[in-house]
Amino acid sequence: MLWHIVQRELFQQFNSLRFMFALLLIVFLMILNAIGHIKQYETRQIEYRQQVSTAVERLEKNSDNLYDLVVRGPGELSKQPSKLAFCAQGSEDYLPTSVLGWSAGWERRGVSGLWRLMYDVSPPITGTDIFPTFLKIDWILIISIVLSFLALVFTFDAISGEVERGTLRLTLSNPVARGTVLAGKFLSILMSLGVVLLVGILMNLLLFSGTLQLNGQEWGRIVGISVVSLMYLSIFIALGLFVSSVTSHSATSLVILLLLWVIWVLLIPATFGTILSGLNQPLSTQDHKAQRSSQRKEITERYEARGVYDHVPSRVRPPTDATLLWAEFLNEERQADIRLNKEFLTTRIHQIQVAREFNRISPTAIVQYAVESLAGTGFQRHLNFLKNAERYADAFNDFLIAADRADPDSLHVPFVREGMSDKPVSFESIPKFQDSVRLGDAFKGAILDVMLLLLFPTVLFAAAHVSFQRKEI
Repeated sequence: MLWHIVQRELFQQFNSLRFMFALLLIVFLMILNAIGHIKQYETRQIEYRQQVSTAVERLEKNSDNLYDLVVRGPGELSKQPSKLAFCAQGSEDYLPTSVLGWSAGWERRGVSGLWRLMYDVSPPITGTDIFPTFLKIDWILIISIVLSFLALVFTFDAISGEVERGTLRLTLSNPVARGTVLAGKFLSILMSLGVVLLVGILMNLLLFSGTLQLNGQEWGRIVGISVVSLMYLSIFIALGLFVSSVTSHSATSLVILLLLWVIWVLLIPATFGTILSGLNQPLSTQDHKAQRSSQRKEITERYEARGVYDHVPSRVRPPTDATLLWAEFLNEERQADIRLNKEFLTTRIHQIQVAREFNRISPTAIVQYAVESLAGTGFQRHLNFLKNAERYADAFNDFLIAADRADPDSLHVPFVREGMSDKPVSFESIPKFQDSVRLGDAFKGAILDVMLLLLFPTVLFAAAHVSFQRKEI
């Protein structure tokens, strides 16, 4: 009986004007998406390859002397652009694209400051990254705005409209449960919109076929995005059925649904995160620079009192007290700067994460976060990139220490030129930074949002079921 109802509803949906309008609109938007992103993708790939090439050339140049690598580091670490940015462009344009392996830039008594990771937080990572942005036509805009609206267009008269026309009374005069009728309407509308979405996606990917070469993982993430999109649409289908079942007239149902849609889809995602962000202001960039200056001054004065500037390091064996003191000073100054930079970045990240958590009362924000994670864009992807950069920095430092220990002529006193090897290093042996979007990280970042997306339609469909059972036909 359920399948019979689904077939009947599908036949009505496929022959309706709103289905044809929805299909043409989604296909048109998907074509615009492909046209707008093909050139952008090619440009970003060229820029990324140039950045990587520059970093590798710099690394090869510094390999003539091990200590040059200690002082200058690996240079800029660039974030690899995602091939699936067309799915969720969102705030990608506002996020930093690199982490700088930065040298401290000071020199005293022939001793230079050491390199450390510097995180780009100017302009600060706030605002556009806290709530969804719909500045470009990507899958997120098409799904979360256009298709969610179409889901309400398909459902606002699903119950109330049939009550007005008298067809629902005729249907229920047969031996069929109300729950079966409601489930049949839900499945038929979901399948109708699923066909619209599938045709749009296939058209979109067909246009990208000459530009993008997708691997198995990327196809898996596209499938995941499609499933998440259907879960999101099921929320609005269930919402439409619920409102349609509690109202007596389809016009009333439409007005209520439009109001809920504006609040839930547009108003909350665009304002809630901003308000919370304003209530939780992190340390400013100017204050952070002042902290760094004060910290460096305190460390410098402390070691100056210990006589670090009274002597210079040397290659005397065994290492002199001056050599060891300089090594201690350089290491502490570097570690303190890294720790302060990390704390500053953590406060910025915490501000965004708090706002994102509260912003999840809107399914529109949830689906954006989930699709961004699967597409390898947005804030979660940026956090994964920072972790990749930190892991590489640790591996690079470990390589420097290991290379120094392999030189029998070295004093093996890290961070001081006179205490370390000054011989060339095999360029091939130097670890190179390779950023990538891993399938496990993508699905791990989306799991919370997927669970929340499952919760919304479950609750709304249960409410629609209870309301429909009590409705007088």
